[in-house]
Parts: sequence; structure tokens; C-alpha cells
Amino acid sequence: MLVQIMAIAAALALAAPVAAQTRLNVAIAADVNVVEVHKTLLGPGFKAMEPAVDLNVVGTGTGEPASRAIYTKIKAQADAGRKPWDLDVALVSMSVASQMVKEGLLHRFVPQMKNAALVKGAEVKEAFGVNVDGYVVPMFHNQIAIAYHPSKVAAPPKTFDELAAWVKANPGRFGYNGIKGGVSGVGFTMGWVYWKTGLYQQLTQGPVDKGKDGAIREAITALRDFNKNAVITNGNAGTLDALNRGEIWMGVVWIDQLVAWKNEGRMDQAVTPSLPAPGLPIYPLYLVVPREAASRDVAARYIDYIANPEVQARAIVERFGWYPGVDPDRVLPLISAKSRELLFKGVSAQDLARYSRQMPLKEYHDMITLAYEELVR
Repeated sequence: MLVQIMAIAAALALAAPVAAQTRLNVAIAADVNVVEVHKTLLGPGFKAMEPAVDLNVVGTGTGEPASRAIYTKIKAQADAGRKPWDLDVALVSMSVASQMVKEGLLHRFVPQMKNAALVKGAEVKEAFGVNVDGYVVPMFHNQIAIAYHPSKVAAPPKTFDELAAWVKANPGRFGYNGIKGGVSGVGFTMGWVYWKTGLYQQLTQGPVDKGKDGAIREAITALRDFNKNAVITNGNAGTLDALNRGEIWMGVVWIDQLVAWKNEGRMDQAVTPSLPAPGLPIYPLYLVVPREAASRDVAARYIDYIANPEVQARAIVERFGWYPGVDPDRVLPLISAKSRELLFKGVSAQDLARYSRQMPLKEYHDMITLAYEELVR
């Protein structure tokens, strides 16, 4: 993480200020393709509207450590009493965003946006038990799903019960990345616990009851037995690779990465996602504005630009195959039939509405991952 923090500082230092221009420092905790869309598409589009603004976009890497690096930098400036802070916009994970709201590190900017009414859904109201309403805008939505080869799986499982029965009957043909190989594996584990315990509402809304640990451990013990017939892959990309090579016939993946690989010609076009009941979690990346950002109003306008339905349709859905970050009813009518087919093949908008799940509260998240680490070998 130290290397990531130093990289942020170096990139900010190298960007020389331009007289009479506003420099917007944007830190992105995501893959290089997300960084590039800010540099080559969103940034230039915004600059065409506001020529006096220059964007300085910095990528901090992938995964939770990349978001933690941004948090650490902002927290250090807050603790030092420095003002203004040198980041204006950040794209961070749900976990880090909720922590920053809880610690008073973010600016509540969404009510200022023209497109504020399009920022909707449970995930923009509460994240990991923290009220984030008004502080976050999802750039796009990620959804964890079960991808399968139709030539090998004639009837994809519609429920976790059917999934468990299929894996038992087809040992070594289902894969996921456990809880140390990325969020898709973590999300599958959470979905498994929701199904086995029937405690979705309590695990995501509270109150926290440590007495539920027994039910959680019972569910994880069943997952340990399930894993005996599953393949633990090396990350989400590892699951996609194994699917593409036909080594496994079904696996847990991010839908957006599956679509991206298809768009890039790296994936068997036949591989199809499905979303079994009672569902699997989403894990959005949030655009946020630090509380003491030097250019808070411009930062809010940049995020407002990204939330515009036409920009979402062109840059988020058409270009990358991501689900829109704002109200899909306003965005999806603007996309092509081809993109709609690719995005919703196997998982319909109705499936997303019924089976998208939130991650559990942090306390329950920790109980579940601890139980996994102790019980699953």
C-alpha cells in the first residue's frame, strides 16, 4: 500500500498547475480500463463542457488495497489538519466509502447534482450498515453471477438448492475463487450463507447479534463439504480462464468482466451468466468527493456529468458492457439492441431486481470470513 500511496503523491506532484485553469485531481481504485475511461472518454467529454478544467487522473491499482491507499492518504491529511486536501474525486469500494462517511471524511454532494434523482437503490442509501445517502454515486454496477457452458449444462440452476445438487453430481466442474482470491468469491460465500441461514435481512440490516454465529458456522460447514466437489480458482480471471478452456463448466464471475472478455474476443461467446435464487451480492464502486477537496463544486459537476443518462449509455454500457450506475430505466432505452442483448443474456433486468443482494454488515462480514478461514481448508 505504501507504494500505491507514493504513486498517488508522485502523480499529483508531476501534474504542473496551469494558470487560470482548475485542476481536478481524480484517484481511481480500479482496473486500468476504468482509469483509461476517465482519461480518454469521461475527462475529455467533461472538458468540452468546462474548458477551464483540467483533469489529472491517477490509478491506484485494483482490489481493496487500492481503495485503502486512497483512504490512507485522505485520512493522513485530515489527521494533520491540512486544508485543502489534494484529491477532488475518488472512485473507491463500498467498504472504504462507508468507512470514510462514518469518519466524516466525505462531502455530501449528491443533493447538488442535476441528476440526483437518478441516484437510487438500496446500495446508495446504506453500505455496510452506514448511512451513505447523499455521499456516493455508483460509477457502474457489478453483479456476481454463475456463468456456465450451455453445451455442458443443459439446465442452469435456478436456485442454490439446484446448484448444490448439480455440483455434487458433477465433481470438479464448478469453480470459484474462495474468499482470498477476490470479491466474487467472497460474494458467493455471502450468498451461500444468506441461503443456508435465511438471515439475509438481519445480516444486511441488523441488529448485530453475535448469537447468530452458530447458524453462520453451520452454513460455512456445509460450504466446506460443497467445496470438496468444487475447484478453487486463482481469482476471478482464473475462473474465467478455466471456463474458457472448458476445464470447468460452471463458475462464479463478475458479469461485467465476462461481458468485457467477450467484447475483447477473449471468451467463448456461448458462456452465459445466470443468477440463482435467493441471489448474489452486488459490489458497486462509488464516486465520492473528499470533505476538504480544493474543488468540491467542480468535483460534484464532474460526477454529475458521469451520472448523465446519455453518458452512462455511451461510456458505461455501450463501451464497456457494465450495468449503469444510475437509474437503469433512464439509461437502458438509450443503448443499442446488440448491447442490450449482450448485457441481459441469461440475467434479465427482472432477475437483477429480484436477486441482487447487498453485502452483509461489517460485523457479520467479519464473522462469516473468520468462520470460513477456520472451518474451510
